[in-house]
Amino acid sequence: MLKGDISNELSKRILVVDEIFLDTEVEVTKKFKFIPVPKVNRKLNRSSLSFLYLFTVKQGVTLELVSFTQDEESLEKFVEQLDKMGTNPFRYFSSYTTVTQLVAELPYRPEVVGVVDTQARLLRYGHWGRSINEL
Repeated sequence: MLKGDISNELSKRILVVDEIFLDTEVEVTKKFKFIPVPKVNRKLNRSSLSFLYLFTVKQGVTLELVSFTQDEESLEKFVEQLDKMGTNPFRYFSSYTTVTQLVAELPYRPEVVGVVDTQARLLRYGHWGRSINEL
């Protein structure tokens, strides 16, 4: 804060991996009875999204959506879909190819106070790792 100006202050940001609230199922159907065609069905866990939305309202924390499986374009479409539903807790989104790429970037982002991910990957983030139950 410089001379009463609050615009220089970094707001706290928590990164949330999309696997927390997305249930992904792969169905394989056969075309012409021979060619297998995979179809990915993504279902939203509305209770987790609602919890994250209320968390941002109550705590005043900014959430960033992170994905390792989707590219930037599909993430943009997904965030627009959440906006249309009216319960979008995310202001920012980014796509990473691997978890290692995100872990290497964390020390250079002072605004990040945590990363919410599945239990299997929490230890990779060090002191930034959080489960959704710890929020």
